[in-house]
Amino acid sequence: MTALPRAVLFDIDGTLALRGDGPDVRSPFDWDRVGEDLPNTAVIELGRLVAESGRYKLIVMSGRDEVCRWQTEMWLAAQGVQFDELHMRAHKDNRPDTVVKKELYEAHVDGRYEVAFVVDDREGVVQQWRQMGLTCFQVAEGRF
Repeated sequence: MTALPRAVLFDIDGTLALRGDGPDVRSPFDWDRVGEDLPNTAVIELGRLVAESGRYKLIVMSGRDEVCRWQTEMWLAAQGVQFDELHMRAHKDNRPDTVVKKELYEAHVDGRYEVAFVVDDREGVVQQWRQMGLTCFQVAEGRF
């Protein structure tokens, strides 16, 4: 039996990308402005190390709507995040992140990869990854 390739999963919003602060900060659901996000430099550096190691596939799992895929891909490229796969919620799918990410995992990761660890910020999603038996590093409080 052949071993599965190893992978590391990264979230985007609140993990790789930060919305910043101030009076003109974008709404979490303003998909037209995701290109304005700020890089979370420490987490991006971790992503670079993972990708450059050659030992893992870097898979981005996002609760962002598919409508902003192009902007998201451009933003990730501008930050030097070399990902192997990007999975996003379907257009106009407003279900909770926990539901969406579990379905994305089951559709695109489970049975295809051995997940080394996950990097996320949102408390409920972090708890879910852990309940699924995955090691998850939580990079922010994410109590929303």
